[in-house]
Amino acid sequence: MLKLQNLSLTRGVRVLYKAVNLTASDGERVGLVGPNGSGKSTLFAAILSELSPEDGDILAPAPIRISHVAQRILETDSQALQFVLGGHQPLMEAKAALKKAEESSDDIAYATALSQLAEINEGAVVAEAEEILYGLGFKPSDSQRKVSEFSGGWRNRLALARALMKPSDLLLLDEPTNHLDIDSVIWLENFLKHIHSTVIVISHDREFLDNVSRTIWAIEDGTINRYSGNFSQYELARAEKIKLQQAAAKAYEATASHLQAYIDRFRYKATKAKQAQSRIKMLEKLKKVAPLHSTYQWSFHFREPEKIPQHLIHAEELDCGYPDKKILTNVKCVISAGARIGVLGVNGAGKSTLIKTLIGALKPLSGEIRYGNGLIIGYFAQHQLDDLRDDETALQHLARVAPPNTREQELRDYLGGFKFSGEMATALVGPMSGGEKARLSLALLSWSKPNLLVFDEPTNHLDMATRDALTEALSSYGGAVLLVSHDRHLLRACCDELWLVHDGALTEFHGDLDDYAEFVLRDKQEKKNAGKPEEKAVVSRKEQRRNDAQERQRIAALSRPIKKELEKVEKKLEKLSAEKKTLDAKLADTDFYQGNQDEVAVCLKKHGELSAEIDELEAKWLDLSEQLQDIS
Repeated sequence: MLKLQNLSLTRGVRVLYKAVNLTASDGERVGLVGPNGSGKSTLFAAILSELSPEDGDILAPAPIRISHVAQRILETDSQALQFVLGGHQPLMEAKAALKKAEESSDDIAYATALSQLAEINEGAVVAEAEEILYGLGFKPSDSQRKVSEFSGGWRNRLALARALMKPSDLLLLDEPTNHLDIDSVIWLENFLKHIHSTVIVISHDREFLDNVSRTIWAIEDGTINRYSGNFSQYELARAEKIKLQQAAAKAYEATASHLQAYIDRFRYKATKAKQAQSRIKMLEKLKKVAPLHSTYQWSFHFREPEKIPQHLIHAEELDCGYPDKKILTNVKCVISAGARIGVLGVNGAGKSTLIKTLIGALKPLSGEIRYGNGLIIGYFAQHQLDDLRDDETALQHLARVAPPNTREQELRDYLGGFKFSGEMATALVGPMSGGEKARLSLALLSWSKPNLLVFDEPTNHLDMATRDALTEALSSYGGAVLLVSHDRHLLRACCDELWLVHDGALTEFHGDLDDYAEFVLRDKQEKKNAGKPEEKAVVSRKEQRRNDAQERQRIAALSRPIKKELEKVEKKLEKLSAEKKTLDAKLADTDFYQGNQDEVAVCLKKHGELSAEIDELEAKWLDLSEQLQDIS
């Protein structure tokens, strides 16, 4: 348990928040949200005793085991697996004690250390570390590579793996999905749902927060407020709290229009039915939370194309990769006017290679690519942030891509739409944050009025407000979109079709992102099992029948109490869902908020309690269902 008691924190002379009173219970999963600079990471630093509160206390039962991701990994020649195992303190201490006892020839100490090591079960710990590495996208051969051989992004994954490996009462995660592909994000969600630690996570990934958190701590109005439920429920509660239940905000009209158009077009088409249903749910959510977004969201737009060819890119029988390594074979695809394509696949599957080949940045090994007459591509990738010149300003960067006779005021007005107004337009790029550099890159690629926007992980370094602005801008953009992203909210809102890069091939993925999550977990398990040798036993038919009968009896005995508990959960879920549906109808009526305010408060409180209880029951139902599946 973690308790914040009358807590106040400052940064310099600025008070971040004060009089905070919150409790994180054992096993609770908390999402910590707030604008950039509001003090989310500062709170983590205070919990870790890296800084002292201005006032109040941070209380936890002693001794509390806290795990967090190291911000910087020193270059080390340690093997990846050993580095991750280093996070398991009990194992490291037991091995150190054994080594010390061996060196001192202390038989009693040696026996004690050996006993401790046996109790920990080193084999099981190693297996867990390998499981974590595999889940985060590492190949089995990577476990023996030196940490120093990995790139910065992969070192961040190693740091995350080490933090997950550490036995802890409290796990602090600051933007854990940055530098992860969508497959690793899905695995991480599943992992966090099944650990016993209290988890507090900072993230700008709303779908990750939705799937992981059961409580939201929101930095707002000079303090930190607690909301029951996940991020979507927080947005709804916040919108209700500030009584902005009138029409959806103008900022979301474009997104809603795009979603509705897709629904109308594909609702009754078999291959698109699931995606249409996904967008129906998303549209309903947008309508409910639009009032909240209208209070803090900024927006920008991509310049509309002057000409849009009907056929933008047509690829036939492409082999993609490098002279020494073929990555994709026999790729056939078409990108037409108005296409909205999301590209899925594990890290290293070839998504970036595919994109680079299609836009001409990488020469195909074989095959043919035909480009439409008048095609203009706007391409965004993370490496472009490094290509910005640190010793120049945003205005200088834009002037370089604009026609020579463009007036400075026109350039300034344009940059202002991307939050580079006044002095920001003439500030050097070097000291800018990653998010600011990303916004500048977006501004530069939009200037040429592209008719095809191609994005490779555009949301890294972006806060939630900027992600929402990007979502809106892409939804209202008139050209075609090709998108690689681990941000599933962005994919759901902006993409009408999904491509899957898997096992060296490109195919269309028929289904939605929920189906893809199931595919990812199933594929990981199948590949994991494929590496295990199967045990074969030769038995007689009579013995086989006896074994089968015993197995059926065993399954029945184990299943019976779980099935009974499932029935209880289902009945309670049905009852609570009916109550919540009645409340939903009442709270959806804007006139209701003009009546008795005590009744409004009671209804809002009851709605939050029901939502939280339903979430808990759904989680329990899922856990029981998984138990049944594991038994059978």
